[in-house]
Amino acid sequence: MDPADRYCYNPVLRWNPQVEAYFSKAYGPHHFYRISQALTRPSCYSCIRVNTLKSTSDAVIEKLLAIIQERELDNAVDGMHVSESNAAAKFDMEGNLQSSLGECNDHLNLDEQKKVAVGNFEQLNSQKKSLETGPISKCQLPGLDYVVFVRGSGPHTIEYGYEIDKPPKEVIVSRKCAEAVLRGAQVYVPGVLACSSHVEKGDVVAVSVAVEQPGTDGGWVVGITRGTVLQDPYHFERNALYIGRGVTMLSRAGIFRASGGIAVDMNSRVFKLPSFHDVLEGEIFLQNLPSIVTAHALDPQQGERILDMCAAPGGKTTAIAILMKDKGEVVAVDRSHNKVMDIQKLAAEMGLHCITTYKLDALKAVCRSNESNDMITASCRKDTEDVTLQSSDSPRVQMEKNPYSTEAFNTDFTCREIVTNGEGNQRAYTSKADIRKNIRRMRNGPGRNQGIGGRVEKSKGFSPNSFDRVLLDAPCSALGLRPRLFASEVRDKGGWVSWFS
Repeated sequence: MDPADRYCYNPVLRWNPQVEAYFSKAYGPHHFYRISQALTRPSCYSCIRVNTLKSTSDAVIEKLLAIIQERELDNAVDGMHVSESNAAAKFDMEGNLQSSLGECNDHLNLDEQKKVAVGNFEQLNSQKKSLETGPISKCQLPGLDYVVFVRGSGPHTIEYGYEIDKPPKEVIVSRKCAEAVLRGAQVYVPGVLACSSHVEKGDVVAVSVAVEQPGTDGGWVVGITRGTVLQDPYHFERNALYIGRGVTMLSRAGIFRASGGIAVDMNSRVFKLPSFHDVLEGEIFLQNLPSIVTAHALDPQQGERILDMCAAPGGKTTAIAILMKDKGEVVAVDRSHNKVMDIQKLAAEMGLHCITTYKLDALKAVCRSNESNDMITASCRKDTEDVTLQSSDSPRVQMEKNPYSTEAFNTDFTCREIVTNGEGNQRAYTSKADIRKNIRRMRNGPGRNQGIGGRVEKSKGFSPNSFDRVLLDAPCSALGLRPRLFASEVRDKGGWVSWFS
């Protein structure tokens, strides 16, 4: 095979046959093919929502440009920084403009000369503004001036250093890792599946992706065990699935021994999009435009009480709170404990105090009762003795009483159960198992469910008509998320389920 056909990025999106037949009939085969190809590529821009309670769009653009210049992003988005050559081009442009104006003025009367001068200077200012901001711009849609777009570029042709009978060293990453890399992320340790032998720190490697392949049981499997040594550098399953080139930050042994960190620093990418990891935390949030528009269409007002159902990871929740100027109450619910914790963390990061979170299945959001509203409110909230109401005022759960504190262990070493005999006498009994358990807790610290910040408030629902507005963004097909390298079926505990379910 021609190396140019192998070491490139041209994936074929695999669909469930029934879904493919349906879409082909609905859109036509050619149009559906173009849709499939487009889904395998990331968006040509990154969409950033500005936290207007902390900053402004103009200030964020200025800061991003300064950060980009400091980082010297020669291997990131083309033209995102105002280089010295661009500055020189501006001065040259001004000089050329003055020269051309002088030549033109000899043949025009005074009024015509003024019109030409005004037109040329307007064009010059427009060009200057374009050079100064590069591909960073504010959204032009009415009311969405707090949204900033950062353009990317691609696809680019990458030189992988292939020589006859001497293929480049290679790192294979998981599909989800590859999708993140295509959006601008680095290759982190957990995303690496396999690696060539004798890879050392600082080696230049080609990065490819392992996409699900048809299995022997009729399903889809990756077929690579993490830690595998690549034996066949020409394996056909990686044809046209190379996403870039980078420098290893760890040796092969270090990659599969470490629990986290960057494994490969991507310096040559098929698609160049900026990474916003740890950039202006609390001031900006990377979010898809349709999600931003959803919160905008809800039109939340200050002082209102709003329910956000299926709220994780909290992007629209925080958008609503910011539109309300952090005045009122946004109740965010999700049925996953960890996802509720993610909402709290994001709200705290953005400095929002009006967000209250609950663990609740949205299908059980309405609490029906014949009692009064006060009784409904009381009965719909779980009576927790040691956990206060979860709010974004603090990134950690505030504990009214911590049973695992040192003082508690000193005064009452274990939980005691009361044993009552037939004569009515009572005595406190401490089992040896409880003693051993508490000794381990004192030595190792409390577990996640016992530690501060490890619990979330549960709810049994809310009374009818208790909210001014409700946002329900139910789980959907996720078809609009890009890039997408696999679109068929995956095996779940209950059997085969659609990727879009």
